[in-house]
Amino acid sequence: MALMASRRAVDLGLAALSAILLVLSVPKFDLSHLAWVALAPLLVALDGKSVPRACGLAFVTGIAFFAGLFYWIWAVPAYNVFDELLLATYLSPYIGLWGLAVNWIRKRTGLGIALVAPPIWVTGEYVRSNLGFLSLPWMLLGHSQYSHPLLLQMTSVTGVYGLSFLIVLVNAAIAETICRNRHELSIHRAIFRSRLVVPTSLCVSLILVIGTAAYGFFVVSHGFHGERVTVAVVQGNIPQDRKWERSHVPTILERYASLTRQAVGDAPSLIVWPETAVPGDVQRHPQLREYVSRLAIETNTHLFVGSSEQAKFEDRKLTGKLYNSMFLFSPDGNIGGQYRKIALIPFGEYEPLRGVVPWPKAIVGAVGHFLPGDRHTVFTVSRFSFGSVLCWEIIFPDLFRQFVKRGAGFMVNATNEAWFNETAVPYQLLAMSAFRAAENRVSIVRAGNTGISAFIDPFGRITSRLRRPDHKELFVEGVLTGSVPVSPGGTLYTEHGDLFAWSQIALCAAMLLASVLRIFLGRGSLIPASP
Repeated sequence: MALMASRRAVDLGLAALSAILLVLSVPKFDLSHLAWVALAPLLVALDGKSVPRACGLAFVTGIAFFAGLFYWIWAVPAYNVFDELLLATYLSPYIGLWGLAVNWIRKRTGLGIALVAPPIWVTGEYVRSNLGFLSLPWMLLGHSQYSHPLLLQMTSVTGVYGLSFLIVLVNAAIAETICRNRHELSIHRAIFRSRLVVPTSLCVSLILVIGTAAYGFFVVSHGFHGERVTVAVVQGNIPQDRKWERSHVPTILERYASLTRQAVGDAPSLIVWPETAVPGDVQRHPQLREYVSRLAIETNTHLFVGSSEQAKFEDRKLTGKLYNSMFLFSPDGNIGGQYRKIALIPFGEYEPLRGVVPWPKAIVGAVGHFLPGDRHTVFTVSRFSFGSVLCWEIIFPDLFRQFVKRGAGFMVNATNEAWFNETAVPYQLLAMSAFRAAENRVSIVRAGNTGISAFIDPFGRITSRLRRPDHKELFVEGVLTGSVPVSPGGTLYTEHGDLFAWSQIALCAAMLLASVLRIFLGRGSLIPASP
């Protein structure tokens, strides 16, 4: 009994260790190399366990990891520990079900860990990223490698899921090596009599990692030889508690105007303001519109500004609804186009399934009243075309690639992350932005109210970021100007999307079918007995 309790304690420790390593592998910690071994402790703990125990251990890893990943939710006004636990409880079953499926299929088919674990993981990530209003592709496993441009280049074919697959494959190969050698040692009962077992999966995973890096080196070494456009970003650093106070409107506008005049010295073709930089409806508020128009005429530059746009409806039930929008002001002061945010934040900017599901007031008490846009607007400045995504839209790869498919030569991500104080959120969003650039081979101009404002090249490399001389980059104001490569077109991923992810889903379906067939052929029960 004591031995069994001791083994269970070790298993729980291994599951917790995996969660800790996963948290340390992502921003702000940025110990990205840990991702390549983070799941190995959990996989070792899962080896030989019953399906229910495997699910439980993986669930422990999931809830600890997601609680650590989303610690920053405490910084958001009107959110609390209940919201963090709710989020962790929703997301942790993805890892719990992964552990369950890995052991269940292995017991039914006899397949190795390295063959089963990666496709099931990718399937779980894809479902988590595309489940209606519950979609949350936040810091997938592959995102931990954003600072390694040689590895990022594979995403132009596979998307981020390809890199997640590779990381899980390496983890599975390491776990298989440990388990095989542990078994070898238990047979011979002595180290000097046992031999080192190197499974094929370890060799294959090493070859694939080297091949991925070599492909990345080939792509990056060729560089970029297209046209460039000069773009400036102004970071106003407006505190969230002042942003919507009417008394602060003149001060806010003057700050952005001053920074815009400063940016003009670099002769940019486009100056970008962050999300909702204009404190009001720039289209329907005459004074706000006139102020920005005059500034565009004065600077003789295209201004791309964020604004909350009042929806215009005859239906009184929709009175007070808003669009989160970006407006392009031309040098003659006219509005040359607008983009309305498509992917709104559920329970933040809108209430999902309103009138269908009676959500508790604790969840919907602080919900906004925004409406989604329905057009992937592509703007034109001189002879260059660009698209824009707002705030967290940058985390949705399928939404992002639609703009590039429609001709965007570079992308703008305007955002306001003042809500999150100096937590990991801006760093995690910047990391995910690098993947959108590499997936589509398109540059990204990132404009943040309080940071991090940055430029990302078509290979996913963060080429510059707005910092003070003391390297502080959050809650500072300033101007960042860069020469932005304009891409001539997209990639295989741009054109066809998540073909790789779907191939892994098909592989999972095949393994599931094989497992079920074995049950009906009388080779075992639905839930195998515990070892």
